[in-house]
Amino acid sequence: MRYLGVDYYPEQWGMEMVDEDLDNIKELGADLIRIGDFAWDRFEPEEGKYEFSFFDEVIEKAKKHGLKVMMCVPTATMPAWLYHKYPEVMNVDEKGYAQPYGARRGYCYNSEVYIQKAVALAEQLADHYKDEDAIVAWQVDNELGHEGSDKCYCENCQKSFTSYLKEKYKDIAELNYRWGTSFWSQTYNDFEQICVPWPGFTPQNPSLRLEYARFRNESAVRYIKALVDAVKKHDHKHPVSHDFEGGIINKNFSPFEVAKNLDFVSYNNYPVWGGQKEPLSDSDLSFSLAFARGFKNEAFWVTESIMGQQGHNDIGYAPKPNEAKKWALDSLDEGVESLIFFRYRGFTKGAEQFCFGILDADNEKRRKYYETKAFFEEARKKEVGCPKNDVCIVYDYDSKSSMALQRQSNVFSYEKECQKLYRQLYKRGIGCDVIDSSCDLNKYKIVLLPYMIIMSDDFKKKLKEYCFNGGIAVLTARSAWKDKDNNLVFGKRLPVGLEDLCGCVIEEHESLLDGQSSLCEMNGLEGRGFVFEELLELRGGTPLVMWKDNPFGDFAAAVRNDYGKGRAYYLGSSFEEAVLDRLFDEILEEL
Repeated sequence: MRYLGVDYYPEQWGMEMVDEDLDNIKELGADLIRIGDFAWDRFEPEEGKYEFSFFDEVIEKAKKHGLKVMMCVPTATMPAWLYHKYPEVMNVDEKGYAQPYGARRGYCYNSEVYIQKAVALAEQLADHYKDEDAIVAWQVDNELGHEGSDKCYCENCQKSFTSYLKEKYKDIAELNYRWGTSFWSQTYNDFEQICVPWPGFTPQNPSLRLEYARFRNESAVRYIKALVDAVKKHDHKHPVSHDFEGGIINKNFSPFEVAKNLDFVSYNNYPVWGGQKEPLSDSDLSFSLAFARGFKNEAFWVTESIMGQQGHNDIGYAPKPNEAKKWALDSLDEGVESLIFFRYRGFTKGAEQFCFGILDADNEKRRKYYETKAFFEEARKKEVGCPKNDVCIVYDYDSKSSMALQRQSNVFSYEKECQKLYRQLYKRGIGCDVIDSSCDLNKYKIVLLPYMIIMSDDFKKKLKEYCFNGGIAVLTARSAWKDKDNNLVFGKRLPVGLEDLCGCVIEEHESLLDGQSSLCEMNGLEGRGFVFEELLELRGGTPLVMWKDNPFGDFAAAVRNDYGKGRAYYLGSSFEEAVLDRLFDEILEEL
């Protein structure tokens, strides 16, 4: 069922405005309000003293207006009493600076005190509202990892990281061998000697840094699962979600792993934010929605859809007339089931004074109000459903993390490279899913594998079987370079274990930095390769793009190789658009 609504913060305005607000929200054509997102101090004004009367009254008024409710567990911002009694719950950044009170998401995922308090709040809320028919869904926390909160170096994390390593490696000798600690005299005598990877004069061991990224992922999964379980302990009939933020692809956790504990995925869709001169392109916006849809590979909610200009300190681009409406309508075609606009009315006080809503502080119904109303009318005519696609992009958390830790080129961006590949499909009108590397490949005709630098033997076997049985795989530079411990592989040609699939090996390679490129040619078309330059020596494959006038010699830059009933493509660089267009004309010929 599709719900259309607004984010509503009655605690910021007082009960005296609620009736008028709900009248206007109903007039808009909304059938749902999302409430409670940052209201912990309303629900628990003192430790252990819970108070529900304010939101009870809001919900009763909502029911009289025929409005349903998405109820939030507001653990992204803590009340003052919690911080002042338990300051050890705060996140510590890489410079050793503990977050001050007053900003959101200041907590550490590994603080047992914070988890206990958050879980207690979730249980109290779920128990109190478990029989409330107006509630159709729960949201736990808010935009996990936003604003750098997905990394922490506090004592809670140090203790948890030590336990994590003990559980995973068992034997310190095993860890020393796999991490290569003989380098720089780093051999550990016991697990307690291993510190979280604080920045130093030089980078820390890549194996340590990747393991810390995995630990951060496990920490985030554990935290959200604790909240979901707390709600479900008391409420068995209402589904539970979490609202992921835009830019989630760059976070220090896998949203695919977090989403396994959710009944459905929610996503906050901001094509433009404060300080940006212009919004995301239609293609990049489509990619972000496809990425969110992929977390559970099913229809999802947008719990914050932009309507007004946004920003905390810096603001910038304001959505033009009907532009926010267009973004919202387009998202429905990407598998969005229900959509909620942020926000009904901007608040005149606090850190989000410049996060404007459907109504501004003048409280007058003007263009944005009627644009929202028009959207609701059109949205109700659109079918609810999830697109079925023949092409996918494969996301791999370990590889994404490894490439973020050691970019190798100062212009490399995992997100931008994924967007670049996605654009080739978007501009041809070809739909594309984004899936996790653990998913089944066989439902797709073509799979794109961007920068999968860590590729297990099991995945290589799965990929080869997929191609052998008729699938088409597109691999990029830096594919299959490293083992599971983020180390290069001794005695093997690159890409490791894929020589037969790709029909080539890497003879030489170079990173291309800001302002650098290398000349290449494809069927008479000259172009440029950026970011990475891999010189490919053929092992049965057919060259599609050749490096030109290269000091290393005559080598291929992109290769096609038939494999069983299918084939593989290996792209040894991030090619400019014209070359990539011609490559994808061939790759996508069957579609």
